[in-house]
Amino acid sequence: MKAIFLSPGLLCLLAVSAMESRGDEARAMVYVVDRALDLEDTGGACLPYQPAEPVGKDREILAIAKGPVGSTVMMIAFDRDLPHLNLAPVIAEQTGTSKPLRFPAEGAKWPYDGVAPPVDLYVAVFAKEDPNLERLAEYVEWMGEALAAGDTDTAALHALAIKNRLANLLRQRSAGEYRAKYGDSISDAIRLAPSSKAAVTRGTTGPGPEASVRAPKSPVAAVRRGLKSLDSEWREDSQAIPYRPDSPGILIFPVTTPVAP
Repeated sequence: MKAIFLSPGLLCLLAVSAMESRGDEARAMVYVVDRALDLEDTGGACLPYQPAEPVGKDREILAIAKGPVGSTVMMIAFDRDLPHLNLAPVIAEQTGTSKPLRFPAEGAKWPYDGVAPPVDLYVAVFAKEDPNLERLAEYVEWMGEALAAGDTDTAALHALAIKNRLANLLRQRSAGEYRAKYGDSISDAIRLAPSSKAAVTRGTTGPGPEASVRAPKSPVAAVRRGLKSLDSEWREDSQAIPYRPDSPGILIFPVTTPVAP
């Protein structure tokens, strides 16, 4: 069998094509931002989130995501069925000049300073013509308006409507729910939950398929990035969101704090 050799020029072209393909992907990442580590005027140190990452009074959670041009990205965090800390969801259409979308929105904070209940951060990507997008965008707008008005009860109802619609979309996918994986490599492939039942059921500490999905492996060495330069660096740490123009992509990041000793 003859060996096939590729010229350096062709190898370079393939590498560029791979980079362009990755740039067209929907991707997301969650960081722990440490304001106390503001070295050389970076705005704070951003470390890829790991379940074992210690809490601190100057620490907070920041999610960042971007989708292909023409898609719409939405992010919302749930403490069970309630909006976590009454943080308003964010949603934005992706254009050729869009900056990566951040959650929480500017001016809001998600403190990572003490033991807290588990939170599920949903990152969803929709094609422009997706029939689910219009109604979800309405709920996001109504929820934001209710929170701005201090009407947390109404905001909770809209949050539940959003979560139910996202759960329905997950059930419609033959493979079930996608859940972010924290393992030996922060950019490891996403592991699929084995059934639609797991798609809407929280993990447990006992044996079972959902426990294996949520259980973290050994943490990786953290890469510290500056908050001010994060927009140009976050993709190196990010996870892909399974997404097609004819099917929305949803990735769930389980965010927990280390158990107190």
